[in-house]
Amino acid sequence: MKDLTTSKGLILVSATRTKKLVDLLTELERRSEIRASAIVSKEGLMMASELPKDIDEDAISAMSAGMLSLGTRVGSILKCGEVEQVIIKGKEGVTVTVDAGPEAVLIAIAPADAKLGMIFFDIKMTVDGVKEILAT
Repeated sequence: MKDLTTSKGLILVSATRTKKLVDLLTELERRSEIRASAIVSKEGLMMASELPKDIDEDAISAMSAGMLSLGTRVGSILKCGEVEQVIIKGKEGVTVTVDAGPEAVLIAIAPADAKLGMIFFDIKMTVDGVKEILAT
């Protein structure tokens, strides 16, 4: 079943795809140090979430898509090549925002002391799953 598209071209993810995306996020958090995650559209709309209840999903989805877009522009100006991820590291944790194909962005939040190499590996596996789900 193909998703519907709004008049502005925004993708409305079907319930079946949303469930598959949430399952991917649940599995990501189960097998890694990641403690929260979400998939948002490049337009900044929430597609699937495993974020804590106290996090404003609308704000996070809009800012994360914007952050990756800004990172891409900065990377272009600095001639860094194609931007793969934007990382925010704070005293309490690290947030990794990754391009997940032409339609989506993956956000993953982990503790500050998390092993980033393993997190990047787990994120890549999840991004591959996101691309597969959204391509069908």
